[in-house]
Amino acid sequence: DGQYPKRHPVNVEPDVFPENQLEILTEFLPDADPDYLKMMYDRFEGKPDLVTRFINEVMEGKDCPTKKEYQRRQQLSAQQKQYTTEFTVENFIKLIPDPHAFFSDSSRTVKMDDLSCHYALVFLCNTFHKLPIRVVESTFKKNSCKLYKTFKELQTRLKRSFMLKKRARKPIEMPNTIQNIPLLQEIAYCAHEKEINEYLDEIKNKEEAERREAVSQGLMKTCGCCYDEAVLPRDIFSCENGCSFCKSCIVKSTEVLFGEGKLDFPCLMNCPSYFSLQTLQVLSAKLFSKIAQKKALEEIKSAGINELEMCPFCDFATIPAEGYNIFSCLNPECMKESCRLCKEPSHAPLRCEEIEKDENVRARTFVENKMTEALLKTCWKCGIKFFKEEGCNRMTCSCGAKMCYVCNQPVTGYKHFNENGGDRYDLCPLYSDTVNLNKENVLKGAEVAKAEIDKTKLKYDPTRDIHQHYKDRAKKVPQTQV
Repeated sequence: DGQYPKRHPVNVEPDVFPENQLEILTEFLPDADPDYLKMMYDRFEGKPDLVTRFINEVMEGKDCPTKKEYQRRQQLSAQQKQYTTEFTVENFIKLIPDPHAFFSDSSRTVKMDDLSCHYALVFLCNTFHKLPIRVVESTFKKNSCKLYKTFKELQTRLKRSFMLKKRARKPIEMPNTIQNIPLLQEIAYCAHEKEINEYLDEIKNKEEAERREAVSQGLMKTCGCCYDEAVLPRDIFSCENGCSFCKSCIVKSTEVLFGEGKLDFPCLMNCPSYFSLQTLQVLSAKLFSKIAQKKALEEIKSAGINELEMCPFCDFATIPAEGYNIFSCLNPECMKESCRLCKEPSHAPLRCEEIEKDENVRARTFVENKMTEALLKTCWKCGIKFFKEEGCNRMTCSCGAKMCYVCNQPVTGYKHFNENGGDRYDLCPLYSDTVNLNKENVLKGAEVAKAEIDKTKLKYDPTRDIHQHYKDRAKKVPQTQV
């Protein structure tokens, strides 16, 4: 294109051999999607020069799928399987303990785009295959695309035999699994409602039998916080000093304290003791994991281990391998690779002094923006921005307005210009060396910008290759003799 070069290319020349292409790609592009790198490896197999070129292009800013996107896909795939191909009632109840109340809640909302609506409708049509499709569609629409509400209404309609088709429809092929996890949860509940209810009834019956047994033997406990006198022995827990509390009170108090940033959870009575990590396992797995990680990190920090290093982007800490300058975070929510020396994102194979910090980027971007402003002309009538590489200086905008490319003033005819061979040097030239004119404008814009910033912050000068850039442009763009 006709724009000036944004940055000087970084010439990375890794020793690439056919047998180590994938290893090289992974080493030089640690934040890239592993699946994407494997695909590129297959494409470049036996062509090490293409691997080198690809690495340079990505490090210079070419779009490349990231490792974070890859991990997000993996997490999403695991969630999708949880409610489809790998569904189990036990796991479902762990995540949603009271599904009937959860899915019947009128305030619950699920974002339903066209794809989600279609997916839900196909599920309903296949489930109620003896009802006419128009009945399923109209009911779904009437209920504002609320799946569970529609499902229950269609169950009622199914009992009215006069509405049933004599022959069931052939099932409609389900679309590819969608990314709408809340909808997949709702579909899973509808599809497995009977076995889920049976499982919940079984748990309830066992609990009632256990409660009767505990009452008959005088084993019921009292919570020292809410004073509930009918707590099952398995639902009572103690602080390190032996004070007893029900599971609900411990969970609520811990959630409040952790939300305030605390990692020590004192007894709920006038007692100097605390709840141990073992006791805190009554919490949800997600919350317990967070607390355990943070407590472990605090203990490691207080141990004063000199070799211990932390990820600059999260709380993960470890002792990295000696002699290796890249810190690889193993926190699933981060997974970033950083430089152990400058604490910036990994920049191998560049040295620390060769990369731009935030302040360097801001300085370079400021100069580049000023260069762009100087290059572009603005139509006096409609405000559209443009630049040219060839042709005369009497410019006609797409809105019909005419202006001079040299002085930016509105014009009508050609009286504003000194034509080729003319002697009116007080007028703007009708033709000029446009490539050189663009170069001069860009350089002037850069000078103005540099005067407004701290030049020590400009690690990469955007004008570094400007002369060579426009020299190359002049060879490609035919110029009118002036």
